[in-house]
Parts: sequence; C-alpha cells; structure tokens
Amino acid sequence: MTGVWRIPAALAVLSVIGLAAAILGDGVWDWLCWATLSVPLAVCAAKLWRQWPS
Repeated sequence: MTGVWRIPAALAVLSVIGLAAAILGDGVWDWLCWATLSVPLAVCAAKLWRQWPS
C-alpha cells in the first residue's frame, strides 16, 4: 500500500517546493519555481494523453 502513495507524495513535495520558491525571491528562485511546478503538470498531461480515447 505504501507504493501507491510514492508518486503523489513526490508530486506534492515538488509543488510545495515550487510554491515556496515563488514566494522566496527572484532570479534562480523563479527558475526553481518553474521547474518544480512544471513536473506535476507534465505528469498530469502525460497521464491524460495516455487515457484519451483514440
């Protein structure tokens, strides 16, 4: 059962890191924010793309 929660937990941690980076500053923080917040978005897009009916 613990294996089921690894990916959602990792995506949640990335989201929190990205949101914190957005609040903390500019420059490198902006790049960190974009990078960490784009990963959950890409995972969701890939999952939806695979489930889309042909």
